Amino acid sequence: MEFARKLLTGLTASAPFTAIASSTASQSQGTARAGVTGLWVLANISCAGMRAQNSASAGWRIIAFIFGLPGTFISFLAITEGSERAYGIEVPRRRTRGPDV
Repeated sequence: MEFARKLLTGLTASAPFTAIASSTASQSQGTARAGVTGLWVLANISCAGMRAQNSASAGWRIIAFIFGLPGTFISFLAITEGSERAYGIEVPRRRTRGPDV
């Protein structure tokens, strides 16, 4: 009987520590998810912009496409190469390099 009482007391005393540990763990997981989501959104935006501007940078286009899947696959189907428009938004035109003035 004495052992059960001490066990119950010990478990009750450790409850706040486990609650704090679980809330800290869930906050860090939420931050990690936000970082991954941010990377996914940026990859989709950059892939859509490079496709609309007909970018010649094949390496960055492949990296953005892979990190943004499956959204970048939809961009691949919806955006015409070199159209200067992505999802109804006018993409700024690429600057052509001219003589330095």
